Amino acid sequence: MSAPAGVGRPAPEPGPLSAPAITPLTAPPTVPSRRTRVATTLLFTLAALWALNTVLRTVFSGRWWLWNGIDLAPPLAYLALPLILLLPAALLRRRRRPTLLLLVLALVLGAGQAGLHPGALLRDRPPVPTDALRVVSWNTFFWHQDSDPERFYTYLRGYEADVYLLQEYQNARGDRPIPIDDLARIRAAFPGYRIATEGGFITLSRHPVTLIRALRPAGLPAPDTDWPDYWDVRALRTDVSIGGRTLSLYNTHLPDLLNVDRNPLTPAYYHAVGEHAHRRLLHLRELRTDLDANTHPVVLGGDLNVLPGSEDLRWFRGLRDTADSGTDLYPATFPAGPAALWRLDWTFASPSIDIHRQSLDDPPAGLSTHRLIHLRLSLPPSPAPADDGRPAPEDPKVQP
Repeated sequence: MSAPAGVGRPAPEPGPLSAPAITPLTAPPTVPSRRTRVATTLLFTLAALWALNTVLRTVFSGRWWLWNGIDLAPPLAYLALPLILLLPAALLRRRRRPTLLLLVLALVLGAGQAGLHPGALLRDRPPVPTDALRVVSWNTFFWHQDSDPERFYTYLRGYEADVYLLQEYQNARGDRPIPIDDLARIRAAFPGYRIATEGGFITLSRHPVTLIRALRPAGLPAPDTDWPDYWDVRALRTDVSIGGRTLSLYNTHLPDLLNVDRNPLTPAYYHAVGEHAHRRLLHLRELRTDLDANTHPVVLGGDLNVLPGSEDLRWFRGLRDTADSGTDLYPATFPAGPAALWRLDWTFASPSIDIHRQSLDDPPAGLSTHRLIHLRLSLPPSPAPADDGRPAPEDPKVQP
């Protein structure tokens, strides 16, 4: 019988003592502080909400009436806010990638919503021809109701414009617009000018007037006041003859997007937004119909209550935004002054018209809440005579 394993065998020689195995020490995971976690969550939430807002504005602005009562942010914010948030988002340790992706999405979509005109910084400024036409467009904000009339007219005369497109030729009693008759003072202040007026509009021209047409859409709701023309006329077309050419001037003031005097937490606020949107649509259709039938070069200006990037701009396709020839990177017009944040006032022109310059000017304090738009432009050459050698007939002249 053999011995059991290990029995009768010499014990192994003890080897050299070996050091016990040492497990490398690792730093404990860093736990973000509560303040860091809250900041990360807030930044991610803000990026997500702003990206959603930008997507919704891209989809609904100018397409869905309810958005008119929601879209209150200044257009510049659609570019500025993502840029401001990009730096702190890049420093995040948690949720950095999704936060950055949301901000980049908002930035890409918002760049077209911001209303910037970078060409204003890059474009050469050739001299304006001495014979260029001067056109002024301005929402006067209830004419000179709350200011000195002489100061008001002195300011306007200082532009020595060939054409004035002036809106809100009216006063107000409380929140109600009321008509005025200041024609005697206007004729004294602008001797020799032709005058076209209807509703809350007045157009002054140094050149002969050949047509006056107030655009009145069919199917408008009943007016909210006892002055129907204020509601029913939102564009006044005046054709003038200049050097053998007819120029069509559209003096416009579209209904407001919303009523800032109402509480947005009440049904009445959204009822007013919907009613204004319905009126806007009818007026825009009437305006577009007249533009499509017009063969003359066109200058259209006024308080359109349209925001940059809005699909409402589709109604003016085929015309040039004169701000492309302007001197302002961000041509905001409301409220007047260095803090102008919204562009509500626009001027457009036919592509054949040479726009030399557009400038925005702040009126003296107390005159208006809107900045004034000043254009310098030249009309295209006169068309060739008809085949029989006779010039093309002008529109029949209509006296103011």
